[in-house]
Amino acid sequence: MHESPTPAVTVIVPTYNSSGALRMSLETVLRQDFADFEVWVIGDGCTDDSASVVRSFGDDRVHWTNLPVNSGAPAAPRNEGLRRARGKYVAYLGHDDLWFPWHLSGLMESIEKDGGDFAYSLGALIGPEGVVGVFSLPESPWNKRSAISPSNWMHRTSLAEHIGLWSTTIRIGDDRDFLRRAYAANTRFCFFRQLSVLKYPSLLWRTYSLTSAFPQSGRLEAIRRTPEALRLELLQEVAEGMAKWGYRLGPQSSPCRKPLRWLVSLCMDAYGRHRWPLNRLLYWSWSRASGLSEKKRNPE
Repeated sequence: MHESPTPAVTVIVPTYNSSGALRMSLETVLRQDFADFEVWVIGDGCTDDSASVVRSFGDDRVHWTNLPVNSGAPAAPRNEGLRRARGKYVAYLGHDDLWFPWHLSGLMESIEKDGGDFAYSLGALIGPEGVVGVFSLPESPWNKRSAISPSNWMHRTSLAEHIGLWSTTIRIGDDRDFLRRAYAANTRFCFFRQLSVLKYPSLLWRTYSLTSAFPQSGRLEAIRRTPEALRLELLQEVAEGMAKWGYRLGPQSSPCRKPLRWLVSLCMDAYGRHRWPLNRLLYWSWSRASGLSEKKRNPE
């Protein structure tokens, strides 16, 4: 398929040494029922075969570039993608997340119909036990009780010119900081009321250390064959989880049971999880738990 000279949407996919998962994520982009897009896969100093994976699709809408130095976070690759973007709109996809075929078309329809600047959809958090949570967009960007993921975002490319690029100093929460600035700029938001994203949190899967047995495989096959049936199945899981555990899926611990942990979390929120040196400590903890540190020590 030939690339449009001026595509409507630029899809930005930051990645680091996760070519197996990246292949599956990109497949769901190319299965979209809306085809007027370009894709920029931005390697964060990748040393694996990610470049070959991108080329293997043989689609001239899909581009690859690799940053010379690993930054350790998706902000720098996203900024590089924004600098290269030719689309009127930008959509983001995590290299281990999946889109349903109606993701881009639904966001495009919402943002065009409502005259918005920023569209978002509904996403499901997938853990080893199934759906462990849902996310859309929090009322407060720093509300840690609400999950957040740019994989369900689309915004006008010009928004980044107005509010600035992604912060490369905030190691954990750069997405919340970007959202905070969008809120402050009186951005017009619109909601595509549809489940369109499956997110596989690296903390639950140690995604950065995986080289086989990818958890996305089963649901990717369902997206290929019967995406609507998968959507209904996942929504049923969400409903069952809400009936059992409440609005937030999964059993929630009471502050009375773990008062010290609750107090520490309260102090962290009061200080600001995005501030130094707390943000660096949180990043270090996440890096170890997700397998990123291990992948840096043993590059593929």
